Amino acid sequence: MNTKKLNAAVILLSALFIIIFSSLAFAVLSDSVENLKTCGEGKTYGEDSDACSGACATNASGAILLASNGMPYDADTSAAYRDSCNMIPDQYRVTLYKGGLCTADPYSASGTTVDYTTNCDLFFTDVSGKVITLTNQGDGTATASPSLVENGINLGIKTYTHAFMLMSNHLQVKHDQVFDFSATSTASAMRGGGDSITTGTTCWTIDRTSTFSNLDGTTGSSHGEVDLRTGDGTAAESSTKCGSATDGTFDYATEIIETFGEANGNWNATSVVARWPYAASSVGGGNKAAILLQSDLETVATNMENGVVMLYAVGLTNPLIITENTTQFNIGFGLSGSVSVDFTTLDGSDEFLMITKHGADPVDILFTAN
Repeated sequence: MNTKKLNAAVILLSALFIIIFSSLAFAVLSDSVENLKTCGEGKTYGEDSDACSGACATNASGAILLASNGMPYDADTSAAYRDSCNMIPDQYRVTLYKGGLCTADPYSASGTTVDYTTNCDLFFTDVSGKVITLTNQGDGTATASPSLVENGINLGIKTYTHAFMLMSNHLQVKHDQVFDFSATSTASAMRGGGDSITTGTTCWTIDRTSTFSNLDGTTGSSHGEVDLRTGDGTAAESSTKCGSATDGTFDYATEIIETFGEANGNWNATSVVARWPYAASSVGGGNKAAILLQSDLETVATNMENGVVMLYAVGLTNPLIITENTTQFNIGFGLSGSVSVDFTTLDGSDEFLMITKHGADPVDILFTAN
């Protein structure tokens, strides 16, 4: 097979939008969150609508604005009151195992194993996992450390229609978020957790682990036997602390993507939905899909405990045509919206708003060559 050795300018593109960072001591609402929010099932705006799934409104310094009723609202639809905001994290950490370009789709809608070797050429492999940290630069870009590939890579002189990455389903974010209460006469600070209830206009991640569905309980050894935080409105179950400024507890919070379906209750009690079918990528360049895998990196997960890796597949809108004149292959991680700032109410009260976690959502990945 003819091959082409390319210079690997890896992970230079990332956040496609800019994030910059903001008595009556608490975030007090004019009614309950359920009554005030206009995003969600049975509400004015559906949960999956554009008004309910992007960034929340911010001031010129990037602080999330609270409306007069005490709720955050959508950046483009001021009447869309929300209990979560999708923002760009300060830092995002992911563990990568393999990456490849393919002449056929590595995603499969059925079957107990996946095949990403027959029709794919690997450009990266590390069976132990390589930890990559993406740091937002505040100017629409992010830097990566360390580089994914240190030297050039060999790709076939051919046309690639798909790409994939294998990554841990433990996603980590380190993020602080400021809040602007100037439009709210009933409150001047946000509530958070920690060892006790904390308050302030700045809230930040602490070293705790949650799941995408906010499950309770303790994981098994495959996931480190960690206690999960449910975000139930108590200090102990929050993955976020608040104050006037970050302190020594500022750390990475971990989110486990435990299933692509509905889940509730305790860890591993709900059947796992291992596949997420193709959907549009927010950074463009193609559609994305995912499959939860076991530790052998090829068997489809059968429960939450043995699902430890994600196959992230991209169907490329514009296939990558590698020729003798191709000199560079680029991988871009889109951080926009990959931290979900989630709110609840203080346990025992429907009208005291509390930030419960900064959840990590899977990033979008863009593959290009020139």
